[in-house]
This record gives sequence, structure tokens and C-alpha cells, in this order.
Amino acid sequence: MAEPLEIPELPEELTADWLSAALGTGIRHLDQEILGQGQGFLGDIIRLHLTSDEPATPRTLIAKLPKKANRTMGEMLGVYEREVLFFQELGDRVPVRIPKIHYSHYDPDAGSAKQKEILKALDGLPGFFTPLINLLGQKVAGAKGRRYLILMEDLAEFSPGDQFEGAEPEACARVLEQFAPAHRAFWGSPQLDEKFWLLPMDIDSRMRQGMYRRVLPHYLAEVDESLAPYVRWLGEHHAALTDRLTAQAPTTLIHCDLRLDNICFDGERCAYLDWQLIRSGPAAYDVAYFLSSALDPSEDAAMEDAILRRYFDALDAPDYPFETFFRDYQRGLLLTLTALMPTPDIAIDAGRGQEMMARWRARLAARLARVDVNTLI
Repeated sequence: MAEPLEIPELPEELTADWLSAALGTGIRHLDQEILGQGQGFLGDIIRLHLTSDEPATPRTLIAKLPKKANRTMGEMLGVYEREVLFFQELGDRVPVRIPKIHYSHYDPDAGSAKQKEILKALDGLPGFFTPLINLLGQKVAGAKGRRYLILMEDLAEFSPGDQFEGAEPEACARVLEQFAPAHRAFWGSPQLDEKFWLLPMDIDSRMRQGMYRRVLPHYLAEVDESLAPYVRWLGEHHAALTDRLTAQAPTTLIHCDLRLDNICFDGERCAYLDWQLIRSGPAAYDVAYFLSSALDPSEDAAMEDAILRRYFDALDAPDYPFETFFRDYQRGLLLTLTALMPTPDIAIDAGRGQEMMARWRARLAARLARVDVNTLI
């Protein structure tokens, strides 16, 4: 890793001279290729084609920068700092295929180390404070002007997943089966509490419920009748459901954005990308989040159960019966509705992005069809 440099804020600031200094190698020329148009909500992803006389220099790299349109929200959520620190502190301990990092850096902030204490205190305030807290948080985050950058391996030999199209059941099972060791590696680990940037899933459950309730009328206007009862129910029980899930399920490292657009494939091998939303929490949430976003609505309960069994067998957690896992999975399905709620704070591409969200909701509705909400809290 090179000495810290002034971090580029815009793609055009990623020059050959800057990359030469950051990578410690001579770059004569570079071309940029924007990737993931309409996919990345919080970050810009750029493939850098490098020209160098030094044979050890990679021919391509992937650069990740905050997305300008959603930077304030990303800053407030801490996603950019979190991903940098994940790769720096935990990346080599995660037993799944992830990109290798060539350079990563961010502007430090004195308040980051206290974010757990701050969020715990804020989450304990009465709900009517939530809009004010959110507004204040956005103003503070927008004024900071912090910069973040990751230069990572280009997994060019892998084919990207496509959440828009979804995946066949075998591919869904393989994604979860191969991710299970990541959950198992940190199963009940007290070391997760030592990471100031790794927030527990339930640390802001009441604030999240307040945000959910504020958009509930708009949310109900967007969804069809198959999903509306669950959307409405979660408005009343969001915090209680989160607390029940996190209190009863074993804690581990969870990706929190495990979906096909963040996964790529090389034959039967999977690689896992985009660790911005990582938290500590129940593994079943990752499983529910992924399966609700990828499995076609036409697949029946028997197929869903078969996929869940393959993941559960790969997890190999004797202290966690399948029946308990399945109930936690159903709780995770309900909480996935939070990720799909409309919000004015994040701009979603009017083409692919919005249609992808609509398809995700249809897939989730199919998985929720056999969930009895009265058994979950």
C-alpha cells in the first residue's frame, strides 16, 4: 500500500500520475469505463484500463467512489468508511472469494469511533424526534466533504449476476451454499463487537421504524394487494420484529446487500462484491434478502425449502436447529420490505433500477405468501 495521497473525489481526478503514485508503478495512460449503470445506488464503479511498461502492473482495476447524487445519504449511513475498513481489517478472514485490494483510503473522522454510542442514544429517543435527527444527520453528513476510494481487483474472468433477470434455483442454492462459510467463520464471535464501524443490525431499529412509518402511505400506494398486508403489518411491528430476530438468532457477520448484482460467477464458483452495508446480526437475514430478490415467483415452497436446506447444511451450526433458522428466515423476509421502501433520499434509476425494484417486490410477495405474521413476534 502506498502512502496516503489526496483522495480523488471525481472520476476525472483518477489520472495516470495519481494512479502511479498510489500503486507504486508507472502508468503511462488509462481509459475509464463506467460500470453498473442503474445498479449502484450509493457508489460509482469504474473499470480502469491501464497502460504500463511494467509487467507486474494489472491491465485493469476497478475503482469505487461515492456516487455524487447519493453521497449525503451514503455518508450518513457510513457505508463508504465501512467498506474500506471491512477490506482492511476483515477481508482476509472471510472464507469466500472477494476482490483483492490494491489501494484503499478514506478521510478519518473523529466521530466515527463513537457511532455505536451515538446511535444507541438516538434510538432511545421518542419517535417524534426521528425526522429532526434525520434532517440534522443529513446536514452534518453533507457538510463533511469526506473522500473515499477503493482500487480493487477486476474479476474479469467472472460473469456478473443479474438481479433484473433473477436466477435459477440451482444458482440460488449455490450462492447461499458458498456464502455459508462466511457466516460460520464469525458465528457468535465477540470480536465483532470490537469493530466500531461494524454496527449491530438492531442498533437503530426504532429510528428505522419511524422512517418506515413516514413513507408507509406512499409505500402502500406503490405495491399491489399481494404485498400490501405485509407492508402495513411491518409498519406496526418493525422494531419488535427486529428486536425478536436479533435477540434469538446467533450473531455473525452479515453482508446486508446480498443480491445478484453484487455477485459474479466463474462456472460454479461465486465471488461476492459490495460490502458497504455490512453489519453484525443474524445470518437468516442475508438468506431471506437474497432469496427474496433472486428466486422466481413461480418456484413453489418445496423448491424454496430445498434451497434453504442446502444453505443450512453448509452452515453446519449444531446449536441452531433448522426449525429455528426457518422462523428467523421468515422474519428476515418481512424485514426485507424495509430495503424496498420508497425514500426521497436515494435516487434510483428511472429505468432498470425502478423495474428491478418492482420485480424484487413480486419475488418477495411470492415468498411471503406462506408466512403467518402472527407467529413471528
